[in-house]
Amino acid sequence: MLKVRVIQSPLPPVLQPFADEITRRFNSETPGLVSAFYLVGSIALGAFDPRRSDIDFVAVLCRPPSQADFEALDRVHKALNEQFPMWIQEGNYFQPADLGRMKDLGPCLSINEHGLQPPALRDECPVTWLILKHHGIAVFGPAPETLPFEVDEVEMLRWMQGNLNSYWANWLRQPARLAVFWSDWGIQWTALGVLRQFYTFRESNIVSKTAAGEYGLTRLPPRWHRIIREALRIRKGERGSLYRFRIQRTVEGIRFLKYMIEVGNEAANR
Repeated sequence: MLKVRVIQSPLPPVLQPFADEITRRFNSETPGLVSAFYLVGSIALGAFDPRRSDIDFVAVLCRPPSQADFEALDRVHKALNEQFPMWIQEGNYFQPADLGRMKDLGPCLSINEHGLQPPALRDECPVTWLILKHHGIAVFGPAPETLPFEVDEVEMLRWMQGNLNSYWANWLRQPARLAVFWSDWGIQWTALGVLRQFYTFRESNIVSKTAAGEYGLTRLPPRWHRIIREALRIRKGERGSLYRFRIQRTVEGIRFLKYMIEVGNEAANR
């Protein structure tokens, strides 16, 4: 069972100007539309890197957005992109009734590197709700631990194991994805992504990708330590690969993912 405690990291001081500005713009350009704005992702888990991290958020709307609301939110985010170009904004705008739900959510707005996206039907990852409920940082709105939903622990772990055996396993089945292991991004994304799930299966909690990599160094055989350290090096933006040849690192990354799917399933089925 998940043993998640409510642990809210303080807002990183470097993000205070962003928090102040988005609050000001909501008040001036979209009054009465956004009732709450929460920071999640690496920020909420105490692992925000101002040089590389995105600004992940969950926002709550007071009403279904009209076209005028969409245009106003689009202006807000474009202005913030101009003012804070170093950070990509990644988040969703939910109706109150959709908080905590994983299936059949109503249409919601989302924003990513391509800008604000029109309302669309979607499902939601339970990790989002877990981080929001237990670690979220309220820029404004009710304290996240008081939000009227709970994360179903059994469903959460079932979803995570399903993700391990679908999303991650598909990396090994699709030639186009295998090619991604050649890149720095592919190595850190896969290695630290599956280590994060392994941590949850073993420790019944959730941590950042960096913390999951450090955990793997203490729990997995030395045979895999170099690829984990390589993933952490990339994640932290450090120079100097631990591999002389990229093809060697690529093969090792693929083998590591295969291994982690196996031991991840073993940990999930304990």
